[in-house]
Amino acid sequence: MVNLSEILADLKQKRDELKLHLHLASKDAEDEWEDLTAEWDKFLTRAQFEKSSEEVGEAAREMGLKMKASYDRLKKAMD
Repeated sequence: MVNLSEILADLKQKRDELKLHLHLASKDAEDEWEDLTAEWDKFLTRAQFEKSSEEVGEAAREMGLKMKASYDRLKKAMD
């Protein structure tokens, strides 16, 4: 025979564990977003001072690839 109080205690523990995992995942996503934003700001600053359009283009391509990878990781983490 299953004890209702045991079921409730087990569900509460699972709920609390899930809440913690969601919080940690949110923190990871927030940290990654902050890193990505800092990279974007550095890119914009560097691009303003670059003389060669080829260098700016390469930096933009690298930044775009980084941003896409980060966005894909964040989206996957939220699914």
